Amino acid sequence: MSARPILTVSGVRKDYGSTAALAPTSLELVPGELAVLTGPSGSGKSTLLMIAGGWETPDEGEVIPHPPLADVAMAEQPWEHVGVVPQSISLLEELSIADNLAFAARRRGSTGGADLAALLAALDLDVLAGRLPGETSRGEQQRAAVGRALAAGASLVLADEPTSHQDRRRGELVLDVLRAAADGGACVLIASHDPVAIGRADREISLG
Repeated sequence: MSARPILTVSGVRKDYGSTAALAPTSLELVPGELAVLTGPSGSGKSTLLMIAGGWETPDEGEVIPHPPLADVAMAEQPWEHVGVVPQSISLLEELSIADNLAFAARRRGSTGGADLAALLAALDLDVLAGRLPGETSRGEQQRAAVGRALAAGASLVLADEPTSHQDRRRGELVLDVLRAAADGGACVLIASHDPVAIGRADREISLG
């Protein structure tokens, strides 16, 4: 594992009105690592993911990207640098499961080809590849969102409760592909209450 960080989060804090969403938090994320954010509901796990990805601005503190993230403004990260698995899932409803992954890959200038087929198979989605998201279950959509986040070869993968709609076997599939992404050099940061995910992590980061 490289000791050189891909992203430094320094003293970030976030409030929504009078509600404290995230207490001051600092961490460094490094390539090749699968890290898990843990903590009670309301401790700021999702907020920290959003700040790390540049979709939320902290009220204090800063997020410092390092190469390859440093070449792109954090609020405008293209999918090839940052992959995200939101709790809302948010697949493109007009595209099939396979085309959702292919669309993400094309944003990098590649169709993905056999790699996308292998990713679909690894997530137990190969037989559903031609279906629209609305024709699949919530768990299947969540696995497709994981595949979409990985399809473009992101350097930083941020996943919010990526096993929350999975049974034990398929949760392991999700963790397998996230582990493989980290082993391939990506930094993977997930928020999770799943003890299996915590057990598979290189590092647990506890909030709250």
